[in-house]
Amino acid sequence: MAQTKSDLLLHPVRMRLVTELAGRQMTPSQLAEALPDVPQATLYRQINRLLEGGVFEVVAEHVVNGATERTYAVVGGAERLSLDERQAITPEQHVRYFSTFAAVLIDTFTRYVQQADPTKVAEDGLSYNRAVIYLSDAERAAFQEQIIQLVGQVMANQPTPERKRYTLASVTIPEERDL
Repeated sequence: MAQTKSDLLLHPVRMRLVTELAGRQMTPSQLAEALPDVPQATLYRQINRLLEGGVFEVVAEHVVNGATERTYAVVGGAERLSLDERQAITPEQHVRYFSTFAAVLIDTFTRYVQQADPTKVAEDGLSYNRAVIYLSDAERAAFQEQIIQLVGQVMANQPTPERKRYTLASVTIPEERDL
């Protein structure tokens, strides 16, 4: 069965894999270490789906203990839907995909708060906010581009001992209302 890019990307495990690999190169064993709750068979199956779908690419191969170990990266631009791909999605698919997106965020949040020291959540950097902003179409487009550039800059940061890992999520929902 042919699968759309939206179906390919907006699957809970595949979404986590793409997020984990974004801006980096990793082997399946490194991905398994980063996602210890994902069964190994599921991990390999979903890596293969992303590889076959053109989202992942093999950037290196090394022989380790007689077996070939591959290193994967996200194909440039393949981690997000294009304007045409977003416009081809039905309202029902948007709701389903957004529900998957939200569920992955809730899962990430739940894993954090279940292990966090409640007295240190602010110090850790936990925050969640909702704001209403007013922008013209041109202002919204410029704002989105600035966010994409800024996030792209920090996504290029490689993990180091002094860097903490954070999940950043953004949602922009147009609202039709009379002023």
